[in-house]
Amino acid sequence: MNKGILYFGILGISLSFVYADKQRNEWHYGANASQDWANISPLYLGCAQGNQQSPINIITKNVVSGATSFEIQYTIAKGINLTLENATFKILYPRGSFLKMGGLQYQLKEIHFKTPAENSIDSLHAPLEVQFFHEDSKGHKVVVAVFFMEGRANGMLDSIIKNLPVASGKAHFITNIDANAFIPSNLASYQFDGSLTTPPCSQGIRWIIIKQPMSATLSQIDTLRRITNSNARPTQESFNRLIVE
Repeated sequence: MNKGILYFGILGISLSFVYADKQRNEWHYGANASQDWANISPLYLGCAQGNQQSPINIITKNVVSGATSFEIQYTIAKGINLTLENATFKILYPRGSFLKMGGLQYQLKEIHFKTPAENSIDSLHAPLEVQFFHEDSKGHKVVVAVFFMEGRANGMLDSIIKNLPVASGKAHFITNIDANAFIPSNLASYQFDGSLTTPPCSQGIRWIIIKQPMSATLSQIDTLRRITNSNARPTQESFNRLIVE
């Protein structure tokens, strides 16, 4: 047998296994799709394990006092990259914006848009949840979540919507984006320990759910949803988790 043919034949088989493995590791949203994340890859086993998975339904009658005060110090970004990854629009925010909490400083890394909201309050889901991902110098993560209800238009959201990428993996550069425009004036919150809501569903994430919602028009929310479809993980069991306010 021609050695060249044999070599390329083996190479082709190897590449097919790599491609198949990549396909197996891909995950998506859809009817009950998230229930199968742990079966896609050993890296995602956390999605089916642990008692601090997110998102959750916050039952207000079970909430106790004791929330940690925090301060948000976001600056206007002269330029950001807006990407579409895993059916979620993500803003990669430049250095210089922080959340200060418990004597620690967490840098704002990314902003994600979820339609509908992932977390819920007394089983009520907002049509949009904007999540702010922060991380300190040791890798500890804090996620701030803000609900958006149908109402008046959000001007900064319009700037995002006018530049939405429609293909996965594509990035659009947008100037003069102010993350403060997505944060309400009242920072009263619910706080609990949870996880990432996407694979690998790592736990040890501090979640801050802002009580006061922001507003956006139905048209603005629908524009996001038409491209991503539903991109919210269903609420997970709370397991008597401590939720403070």
